[in-house]
Amino acid sequence: MNLFVRWLLLTFSVWLADLVIGGIDISGGFVSHLWVAALFGLANAIVGNLIRLVAFPALILTLGAFSIVVNAWMLMLVGDLSDSLEVSGFWPAFFGGLIISVVSTLTKGRTKG
Repeated sequence: MNLFVRWLLLTFSVWLADLVIGGIDISGGFVSHLWVAALFGLANAIVGNLIRLVAFPALILTLGAFSIVVNAWMLMLVGDLSDSLEVSGFWPAFFGGLIISVVSTLTKGRTKG
């Protein structure tokens, strides 16, 4: 249940980024948003953790703010892997990553099982 709720919250974050950021476009309906969120979660769990491990000094120096850059890279990676997501550059990915980070931070304590 916890994983399902976190997936829905990530889907909401992706939808919000699609709605607010001009350079992020998800073609298709709700199922496409679910697919992009699942791919983002998988990429973040595998590749994102490796990047965070390598970039640990940058994360410490920026007090964790570098995680937004990591989320931007993951969003760009998912854009390359998925036909549904189009990210037009780093800055739209950065602001999309910021939205995902903010929603994740605001809901983190509420989704722990």
